[in-house]
Amino acid sequence: MKALYYIKTTLKGMFANGVVTIATFILFPILLACFMAFFHHLDDENPLKLKALNVQIVDEDNTENSKRLVELLGSDDLKEVVNIVDKKPDVELIIKEGYEKNVLSLNKGDIIINKKVEGMGMSTDTLKVILDRYHQSLYVSIAGGDMGNLNRIMESSIVEDITIDTLKTNNPYEKISASMIGFVITILIYTMIHGGYADISVNLDKRINATPITKLQYLFYETMALIVYVFIIISGYVIFFRVAGLSFKGNILDLILLILMGTMLVVSMSKSISTIFGAKYGKIIGTIIFTLPLISGEIFSGEGNKIALLTPTHYLNNAFNLYNLNGNLEGCGKWILIIFAMSIIIYSAAIIKAVIQGRKKVCA
Repeated sequence: MKALYYIKTTLKGMFANGVVTIATFILFPILLACFMAFFHHLDDENPLKLKALNVQIVDEDNTENSKRLVELLGSDDLKEVVNIVDKKPDVELIIKEGYEKNVLSLNKGDIIINKKVEGMGMSTDTLKVILDRYHQSLYVSIAGGDMGNLNRIMESSIVEDITIDTLKTNNPYEKISASMIGFVITILIYTMIHGGYADISVNLDKRINATPITKLQYLFYETMALIVYVFIIISGYVIFFRVAGLSFKGNILDLILLILMGTMLVVSMSKSISTIFGAKYGKIIGTIIFTLPLISGEIFSGEGNKIALLTPTHYLNNAFNLYNLNGNLEGCGKWILIIFAMSIIIYSAAIIKAVIQGRKKVCA
């Protein structure tokens, strides 16, 4: 009954401050995520901006003519359009075996472009035009005055096919909305540690009941109330993007599980830090936890530096990104396990601290 009363009074307090709660934990992150995703989308799709295309060349013919083509693409004249790379290409250009034979016979060449990333359409089309113009000029020099062959060649394309062989990636809204969950979580952890939602809104020390309770009971009651509170906050953020059709569109049960993982992470970290370290040092640690994801850059870009590995939000972000990518929990198992183990270990430390403090009573 005490636990039910505590949850009830906590939720009443939450709804009493509904405007502030929604604005801080749901509306602001949503607006920030939409703003950043919109400009990421504009940057990716800007038709007036030609980006250098990272090209990995696979020369299966390995002849004099194929090597000349490779040299052309790697020349300084094309460096603003084509960047030759050995890994992580935007496109893979395959010069098929028999290329030189086809060129010398004035037949259509055997070049395939495999797109490895989404987007970059204008740059890929530009590469195709460069290849066509180069080979048309080459054919002119080989054909001499044979106008019949030249007309036939001019009407065809040297690039036999442009295939889509992309690794599926999240669009800007899916990517940023998933990473911004880390922002929601860090705000929640920071807020819980710096005063604790329940202590402020419910005045637990005066209102829980007239019967003394132990430190351990106090910890459990707070935990149950905060689980409900945090679950509602994270769900509100996620549901907005799902209803809007922008993100989190996969299996609903899998999504609920991820929200529960996020809830577990927030509650275990905030309550453990405040229980173990107290207000003075807990606030310092809370500030560090809030700052690290910002320094890592992962929250606002979806991709972080090495500091991201030290942040608790990194593993949850990965899980939500994979969910957006696959529509289910495929590939999420490792991250869910890490989050679950981290939460259990941290919260167990808080329980041990509460037990060590003994049967000391907390009275209303």
